[in-house]
Order: sequence, then structure tokens, then C-alpha cells
Amino acid sequence: MSRRHDRPRVGVGRAASLVCLIAAMGCAQETGDVGARTEPLVTPPEIANGVSDIEGRYTYADPDEGEFVIPLTLNFCLPGEFCIQDQSQIDGSATVRIVYSRARNTVDVYADFVGLPYRPTYEKRFDDSTEFNPQFMRVEDARWQMWLMGTVFGRYHETLYYDATTLQFLGTRFDFAPHGDRPFPAEGTYFTAPAPAIRMVCSPIFEGNPDGTGHLHFTLRFDRIEDAAGSPGVVNTIHPFDICEPDALTNYWTQTRLPDDMFMSFDYFLESIWNGEGIGIAMSAEPYPKPAELAYRDNTFITWGNMYPSVVPQGYGLDFRNFGTITPISGVSEQLDPWPPSRRHLCGSGS
Repeated sequence: MSRRHDRPRVGVGRAASLVCLIAAMGCAQETGDVGARTEPLVTPPEIANGVSDIEGRYTYADPDEGEFVIPLTLNFCLPGEFCIQDQSQIDGSATVRIVYSRARNTVDVYADFVGLPYRPTYEKRFDDSTEFNPQFMRVEDARWQMWLMGTVFGRYHETLYYDATTLQFLGTRFDFAPHGDRPFPAEGTYFTAPAPAIRMVCSPIFEGNPDGTGHLHFTLRFDRIEDAAGSPGVVNTIHPFDICEPDALTNYWTQTRLPDDMFMSFDYFLESIWNGEGIGIAMSAEPYPKPAELAYRDNTFITWGNMYPSVVPQGYGLDFRNFGTITPISGVSEQLDPWPPSRRHLCGSGS
């Protein structure tokens, strides 16, 4: 990452205000930005007529025991990721059923697939690595992993640390000791800002059959959701790595094991359903065996996914370059273009 020492310095207070504003707006880009949608918006169907005595809102999921079904669709990929949309998947289907019980302290996840690629190989056209997240250019004879998102850029925010002089992103608290291998920055050398984040946990690695059929079942504890890595999961944010270029967004995942105080319960998922934020599911194609660099996060080769209770209709996906607009799937397996360059330069024209 380049350091721009020759640019005019922006005061720490002003810089912090800028990144807070960016984070609060979800890093929204102006109308007509690169990648602006050309397809009409599609309204997701209402999939349940819930009744609730929880503050008068629809629940779509009972508080103590119940189940719900999430049909998966394609194109749930961030810019820079390899977006898998094989023809077998377009012709096939994928469905996830979640059955939970507070009394039994269980959350059972069942998934059924038709058209699941069997040990596929995919290759990117450019390297989307950062100094925080080394990425893989190729995955051979891949297996699959499912990711359950307990919060999706809503009520949960994570703290970002920025260098007070260069205005470059330093990391989150999980990159610094005692969680990560970077020393915590000295007092007075940094400022912080909140950013909306995703929290997600992984399933065991799995694969289907050579004919494309497949079934997955795994069980989590209701009161303490420990993923297949034995960890509380991973945090994902999308934010500028350089405050001087606030429109230049970058994908970020925590790279190390999160501390025990980050374990979610299934109540956390239910609260996201009730408050309108919703929960999410996505699948990744993983190297097998999974390397240490990906111990706690996903490989950025992404396929089937969806939201609940605002389910995206079949044949449509989310366009994250336009912050969640619903667009028809492309039907092509390819690496998506990176986030567009910044249109605003707040610190002058230095390089």
C-alpha cells in the first residue's frame, strides 16, 4: 500500500469526521457512478405472513423454536471476487432449511443441491489481495463451504483504525496484539471510526456427488455458535483504505481467530430477522485441504446465497457495486471487476 506523505495533511478530527460520515452513509456513491444499474429494480416477494407480539412486528421466526426455508440464488459476490454461476446451477437448485430449538440448545442446518459442481477448478484474471487478506488466484478440485451471516451491514459496527498522519487504514482491533500479530499503534498516532459489518460463521467443508446432487447437515449450539473452525467466525467490512479517496472501497475480512467474547447465539440471528436487517447465507469454493491463510475466512470464489426474510427472487442476485440493488444474474462464472476508483480526492492531487 502506497503512503502519501507529500499530500496536505488533514487534521485528525476532520479525518475522523469524514470516515464516520462515509461509514454512516454505507459509503454510498453518487448517482451515475461507475457500474450504475441499467436493469429495473425487482421487489422481493413477501414470503411469510408473520404474526408477532414482539413490539408489534412480524417475526418470520418464532423466538424459541421453529424453522424456515431459504431458497438460494446466484450472484451474491462482492467486487473483485470470482462469481460462480455454472450452467448446472442455473438449471438446478439449492435450498437451505434451518431448524432451531432453544430448549434443546440446537440449530440444525440442512441444505439440498441439484447441479452442484463436483470438484471444479476456477481461476481469477487479477489478484485481489491486500496487505490484510492474501487471496488465491486459482482453486483446483474445490470443495464447498457455507457461511451463515448473523448480521448484514446493519446494527453491528466494527472500529476502524487509521494512521493520523498518512490517513491510511491500519486495521481493526483484531489485527493488533493480543489478537493479531501487529503491535497496537501508539497513543496519539491514530484515530478511529465505525463501519457497518457482517458477522458470519462457516459450515464444515463438504462436497456433493459427481452427478451434481448433494446434501449437507450440521448442528450448532443455540446459545454459543461455534463454527467448523472452532471459532466465533469472521468479520467482513467494506470501507476506504485511504481517507483521502473515500469512494475507493476495499473488501476486508478479519484474518485471525476472533476472541471468545465474539461468539454469537442464535438469538443474535433472530434479532436480525425481527429488526428488518435480515440474515444471509453464502457459499464459497475452497481449496482442499483448506490452507492456514483461510483458516477463519472464506476463499473469495463465491456462489449460491440469499437473504432472509427478504428473499431475493430466483434468477436475480445482489449488485454490491450499487449497494444491494437486485439485478438479473449474468449466468457467467467470472471474476467481478474491482470497486471503482474514487471520484473524490480530499487531500489534493499528490500521488
